[in-house]
Amino acid sequence: MLDDLDFKILEALIDDGRIKFKHLAKALHTDERKISRRINKLVKMGIIKKFTIEIDWKKLGLNMVAYVCTRTTVDEVVRKKLFDFFNEEPRIVHVNSTVGAYEYVLKAMCIDLQDFRERVATPLEPLTAGLSTSVVSGSIKSLNYKPLLRIAYQLRSLNKYSEP
Repeated sequence: MLDDLDFKILEALIDDGRIKFKHLAKALHTDERKISRRINKLVKMGIIKKFTIEIDWKKLGLNMVAYVCTRTTVDEVVRKKLFDFFNEEPRIVHVNSTVGAYEYVLKAMCIDLQDFRERVATPLEPLTAGLSTSVVSGSIKSLNYKPLLRIAYQLRSLNKYSEP
């Protein structure tokens, strides 16, 4: 079971994944050893999967983000080639299988539209049964997990979540 301190630690780590245990302990009115033990527990439970950074990819020349929805044929050989392409093409940064009109939704990050067409869309076409692409033109809401963490906290309070 997670308690209030665990949720406060998670919230603080959302703000700053590099916060020093000393600063976190001071902010949460506890000691560093307790913070260390709790974070280790959260990692062992699989709640914290990794500590990472957020990169502004545009500043590194990757100016285009596209979401591609696709379906496959029933041919297992083609499906394997598609999965291999997903895993081998570095511009494809995320792929989900879905239930709905499309089997897969992928996120690609490219230099520009030409780079996307040459390196992602054109190689995908023979491996799929159709593509539907949306190029991101602007951001309306950035990643913000704090409200979701508060929902998880409320579920915990209501005993509406299952133990990991």
